[in-house]
Amino acid sequence: MSKTLSLLSLLASLAFSPLAQAGTYKGQSAGTLTFHMVASLHAIKGTAKSFSSSLDTDALKGSLVVQTKAMTTHLGPRDTKMHEFCLESEKFSTITFSVNSIDGGTEGLKTGEGTGKVNLKGSLKVRDVTKSMSIPATYSFAGDTLTLTGEHAFKWTDFNVPDPSIFISTLYPDVTVKFSVNLKSE
Repeated sequence: MSKTLSLLSLLASLAFSPLAQAGTYKGQSAGTLTFHMVASLHAIKGTAKSFSSSLDTDALKGSLVVQTKAMTTHLGPRDTKMHEFCLESEKFSTITFSVNSIDGGTEGLKTGEGTGKVNLKGSLKVRDVTKSMSIPATYSFAGDTLTLTGEHAFKWTDFNVPDPSIFISTLYPDVTVKFSVNLKSE
């Protein structure tokens, strides 16, 4: 009798528990987001410490928003120049990639299972310039977590970012962004 009562209690709690909204995933600084650049004297590897991500796997739309003040190259004077001169972090507090559509293996995304390769199509806004781009990515599901991984190279000069080069070291205009973000089902 007590086993039956326990089973009924468990079924009742499952029946009345709130269900996650299908297809909506969000993350807050969960995962890694790095950027890589090369100067004439050295390579620069930076990290974004604060970012938010969202993806609606039904609508195939989402975003990745990076807080510019939380970006670091792990060298104080270089970071100061990046925030004050290049990014103007006080004026332009975020860098945003808005996903407007997704091409490729979206079947798994829509069912919330497995792994696959997709192209995230949208627009990247850095400072006051927005450019369209398509970023190849892979996805995988583990329980209620969706992980998106990818990388994309572009020229920071395309976004009117001022050149921080100095007399003895030139910063080349190419930057590669790598990401592996974890989003939880809402």
